[in-house]
Amino acid sequence: MVRPWPIGLYALVIVCAAACVGDHSEPEIATHVDDWRDEVIYQIVVDRFANGDPSNDSIGGVGTVAGDLARYQGGDWSGITEQLDYLDALGVTTLWISPINANVERTDYQDGYHGYWASDFTTLNPHFGDLAELRKLVDSVHARGMKIIVDIVANHTGRVFYYDLDADRSPDDGELEPAFLGTRAPPGQIEWLVAPPRLFVRDDDDAQPVATPLAATHFHRHGQTTDGSQMQKQLGDFPTGLRDLDTENDYVVGGLIDTFTHWVELTDVDGFRLDAIPHAPHEFWREFAQGVRRRLESLGKRRFLLLGEVFDGDPARLASYTSDGGLDSVFDFTFKLSAVDGFVFDGKPAVHAAAALSSAAEHYPSSGHRGGVGLSPWQARVTFASNHDVPRLRYWLDDPWAAELAMTMVFTAGGIPSVYYGTEQEFRGGWGNAAREPLWQSGFRRDTRMFRHLAKLAAIRRQSRALRRGDLTVRYASEITARTSGAGAGLLVWERHIDGDRALIAINGHPTDNATARVCTGFATGDVLANFLADGDRVVVDADGCVDIELKPRRASILLLTR
Repeated sequence: MVRPWPIGLYALVIVCAAACVGDHSEPEIATHVDDWRDEVIYQIVVDRFANGDPSNDSIGGVGTVAGDLARYQGGDWSGITEQLDYLDALGVTTLWISPINANVERTDYQDGYHGYWASDFTTLNPHFGDLAELRKLVDSVHARGMKIIVDIVANHTGRVFYYDLDADRSPDDGELEPAFLGTRAPPGQIEWLVAPPRLFVRDDDDAQPVATPLAATHFHRHGQTTDGSQMQKQLGDFPTGLRDLDTENDYVVGGLIDTFTHWVELTDVDGFRLDAIPHAPHEFWREFAQGVRRRLESLGKRRFLLLGEVFDGDPARLASYTSDGGLDSVFDFTFKLSAVDGFVFDGKPAVHAAAALSSAAEHYPSSGHRGGVGLSPWQARVTFASNHDVPRLRYWLDDPWAAELAMTMVFTAGGIPSVYYGTEQEFRGGWGNAAREPLWQSGFRRDTRMFRHLAKLAAIRRQSRALRRGDLTVRYASEITARTSGAGAGLLVWERHIDGDRALIAINGHPTDNATARVCTGFATGDVLANFLADGDRVVVDADGCVDIELKPRRASILLLTR
């Protein structure tokens, strides 16, 4: 989701870039995923990763503006394909790419480079390439044993119409983004700024989908949200004029299912990241998820990940979208806000983070969904430290130790780890567009401190089944804030364990003090544990099954049994 910024009038160019899809044979659809817990996700804003084809930099008069991060910069799918060796070296196994559909092109403030302003759900974004180039990316990813997730937007379109409240057929002040209306604007008060967006619609399960225009009646037409109430979230246009689809309308729901499953048929991608989950009702997401699963199961596509963005730290709120046949997984904002922001950056006591690692699980269903990924939503949740909607780690605190500590937690805390592109290049961008820097400006270096750290974390995780799939038990959590001194201040220790395979992770969040504590574990007496983050460090499990932990400020250890 793109967060609120004021914008004005825009021009739109729609180009049929290979989503005149009838001319292309469909790829073989297959299941490429064994267990999502084994994956390392890497989030890519396509326009900002790599420019493989400069010929698509300017489309219909809308081109790149070098150095202006509110405008297109030139990244595309071909660029990603060319840099798969780089991602392999980093330890990435799953790519998450930004939305693929055609977007509202340009406003007086910003371009639709991010993909969240759909103008046509049946057409690809020509700035990123054509269907052949997208398929080449997916095929190249699969040939390496990697997977690919596509970001989709089912809640809204871009600003494709204005509210003609005074019936003068002109978008006057207050009609592009009118404040929330108590009742729906009549269909006759809707004037299209561009051709109406289209969805793929099937007459029946066996029919070929047809690109069909939406009508004014397929939108909520309530104007822009003005408060944080759930009612306005679900009925109102998101700030910047994102027109809210009527996700209670059976035709719209069916069309969205048909549309996005058809893109899977055309590309063989392995999952969806679902934008703006709280802006549509729970019932919609359940119906959407079940419809997607039924369709893909009929095609032989299984364990397809449905991963939701719920920007909320309340674990009960997050988990609510994963119940009763809903989403497979959500991004763990509880972890992000409590463990990364609260513990690592703000110095809150370790117990503040411990709850996010363990007791938050109580809110989630204990098993997965029929036709889902074969995991409980807690097992399939995605841990992260930064993304495209928040400032980068080095913006919050320009300390490499703190950033490394945060990413160590992401890789070991029990979820599927996700890395935001550019983290490995130690980017420092702030809010909004500033945190979406072109990666190619880094030269795709593999010798930065964070690149080496992330590659090491990925390698350690690959060799430890406990780190990938094990249950988590918190073994020590200080109640003392990491901004004061005291025994164990800033120390958090947890253990991952499965079928006799174990890992012990210790984190010292204190910025200036060593952390020491005797920590009892599930390891056996006499076991020798090696810190795989620091070659040569060893500890021996004592007669009580305990070890002595000592860590320097803002350091971590990952202790595994030596063989």
